[in-house]
Amino acid sequence: MVYAVISALTGYIIGSINFAVIFSKIIYGNDIRNSGSGNPGATNAVRIYGKKFGAAIFLCDFSKGLLSVAIARLFVTAFDAPMQVMLAAGFFAQLGHVLPVFHGFRGGKGVATAVGAAFALMPLTAIVLLALFAAVLFMTKYVAVASGVCAAVYPILAYFMSGENAVYYCIYAASCSMLILIRHVSNFARLSRGEEGKIK
Repeated sequence: MVYAVISALTGYIIGSINFAVIFSKIIYGNDIRNSGSGNPGATNAVRIYGKKFGAAIFLCDFSKGLLSVAIARLFVTAFDAPMQVMLAAGFFAQLGHVLPVFHGFRGGKGVATAVGAAFALMPLTAIVLLALFAAVLFMTKYVAVASGVCAAVYPILAYFMSGENAVYYCIYAASCSMLILIRHVSNFARLSRGEEGKIK
């Protein structure tokens, strides 16, 4: 229980460091949340500041999920903590990105951080999800659609591709997916009205 709490807290703190907000203020003197869609994530970063800045933000957000799970894995290997502590770290890293304590609880969608955690927990599933994301994005040009499709199939893939502890991974993936879908409600509403912006 102690390791689970520590892992969750560590993941949340790491996730709460929003690099899009920090770097946009340092480099451009502007909080990215005041521009474009207002979302402090990679997609809005690409639209406002270009591909290089957006790629850097994606890698930083991705690394938050990866690092959080890696730290929790140390408890598993060194102190024989249950594997569920890694799941706690991954989910709370994503939650931290969505509701960051350091930035007034105004965070991003959590997709990149969730992907980073997925790579640390179930790399094959993460690779399949990234390929699916790329394919849907190529066909539709909508990041929200690609994110929504991947969120919908994530729990299914997690269950059938995780082997041992498949039920735990499925529950974890479903929790992460639910958070992503909730954060994309406004995007889906804009899609229904034909107002959602496409990615070139």
